[in-house]
Amino acid sequence: MPAAKKVIPNPAAVKNFPHDNKKAKIIYDRVNDVLRVVERNYYWDPQADRGKEKRVYLGYIVDDVYYATADYRKYFKRNGVPRLVTKDTKKAKAKADEKMCDSLSSSLVAELPVYHAIAAKIGLIHDLRETFGKALADMTLSVAYHWLNTSANAAYLYKTWAPGKLLPSTTIPCSREMSDFFEALATQPDWRKTFFNARIARLPEDEVLAFDATEIATEAANISYAQFGLGKEGGYQKQVGMILLVGHKSGMPVLFRLLPGQITDVTTVQDMLFRFDEITDKKRVFAAVLDRGYFSLEKLGRFIAAKSNVIVAAKTDVKWINESIEEVMPRMWQHSSRIPGQVCWGATVEKEQTFPDGQKHKVWVHVYRSDAKSHTENAAFYRVLEAFESDWANWRQEEHKKDTVCPLLHSPLLKYFKAPKREPGKCRLETDSAAIDDATRYFGFFCNVSTMKCTAAEALDIYQTRDVIEKTFKGGKTDIEIDVARAHKDNTLEGRFLVGFVAMSILCELRRLMRQPTKLEQKKGPVKDIQPLSKEMTVNELKNRLSSIRMLYTGSGEKRWLEVTGKQHEIARRLGFPDLYETIPEWVP
Repeated sequence: MPAAKKVIPNPAAVKNFPHDNKKAKIIYDRVNDVLRVVERNYYWDPQADRGKEKRVYLGYIVDDVYYATADYRKYFKRNGVPRLVTKDTKKAKAKADEKMCDSLSSSLVAELPVYHAIAAKIGLIHDLRETFGKALADMTLSVAYHWLNTSANAAYLYKTWAPGKLLPSTTIPCSREMSDFFEALATQPDWRKTFFNARIARLPEDEVLAFDATEIATEAANISYAQFGLGKEGGYQKQVGMILLVGHKSGMPVLFRLLPGQITDVTTVQDMLFRFDEITDKKRVFAAVLDRGYFSLEKLGRFIAAKSNVIVAAKTDVKWINESIEEVMPRMWQHSSRIPGQVCWGATVEKEQTFPDGQKHKVWVHVYRSDAKSHTENAAFYRVLEAFESDWANWRQEEHKKDTVCPLLHSPLLKYFKAPKREPGKCRLETDSAAIDDATRYFGFFCNVSTMKCTAAEALDIYQTRDVIEKTFKGGKTDIEIDVARAHKDNTLEGRFLVGFVAMSILCELRRLMRQPTKLEQKKGPVKDIQPLSKEMTVNELKNRLSSIRMLYTGSGEKRWLEVTGKQHEIARRLGFPDLYETIPEWVP
């Protein structure tokens, strides 16, 4: 049923009606079922040969109130239904939102605050600023964070990576300026003594340092350190040497030095130890831990002459090492020789040795026996021996050329068997028990030698720092590409390695924190033990899980976090930084 036609009111009864316009009339709009106010103008159309009307629409009548067209549209819909929100309010809000959106910006945060929190925790920020000043220090940290975040250390990539990132430095240098920055670090007066002394001062007083050297490939022509040396994969290549000292208890790199690529022998160690004493004014006594490549009486004698405390892995086929093993062997299954906290037994032999220069010096040989090592070595030995016996028994000469000499006849494994009665394939071998006993006598044993007096337990604990430094180098080569030298001048190269040293320091501490178990205080019940993060994720997985975190900036300068998940907060808490993604850091620009 059609709606009833609206009654046209008397203009005199309409509030706000435009009585000053004598042509204003009220009409009924059937299409929209509304009352409208129009101005009617009549004129003659000669072409149509008749009169016509031209209307000017002035407004609307709603509940006996006149609204000009603009006001009507503000308060009512086209069909006369009142708007819940006036049109002007919508426009104002839209404009305000648009203005706010124009003034909002955000930065990618990801795991960068983790790096900064670690740098503050281990004193890196303070030591860098004290040595290089705030501007260079903040730039050093920012570049180190770039390398850690991307696992790449190409300087030219920083310019395209840094925009939109939350970093200590707001400066974004180009490639040329990055080279100038690296050079500025390396030419800072007396920076080595100031910075490395500050890092060393943060170590425990009884800290022991592990030493290692590595070669880094380079194509640079103008670096004096770059010299041809034998590469690890064979062949000669241009390379730079780097030596590094890492704290055993802290797991922290404390000092590095560059050297010509082919010099990684005992003179390098002596020079490094001298450099350490020079930097620290000989205030700390420590030991360097070295691998078997440094083991010989000649090299030990040079360390002793230099008054260097070192622990070197020993070769068990050396006569005086064999004598030490034989001396303590009867005790190596006894409870009194077991080392608490380790899976081995140990004892120490003090020996006075005559060195190649004719001098006599004391050294301490630390002998160890491990059941696990013994099992592994015995299993491998007998596996090879039994395979040889089988090959001998199953040899078929007719399957080979007539003039082929059986290779089994020249095998060194024959010494573990009695003389064969016939050729291979025509008899079985009989084992020589005495020869086998001699070969396996020292299975499970290993030794190291120290130039200072200490117990077998202390020496083993110290020597295990080798694992720390090997992981440090591995992490540096894998996560920040320190095995590639991208520089063309000595100062630029050293500046790059300083940034790499900073990145390695942060990475080592991050890995250490990830290995630490944590505790969760529950509202009800006992404290809950939480396994280390390293059991659940790698460093790269940790970065991925934090990669979505952003910080919002408003036009008024306010900063706030954007949607940090519970899992992301948990990661920060388990690393020891519970408020990391809740409060706004003071260092945020």
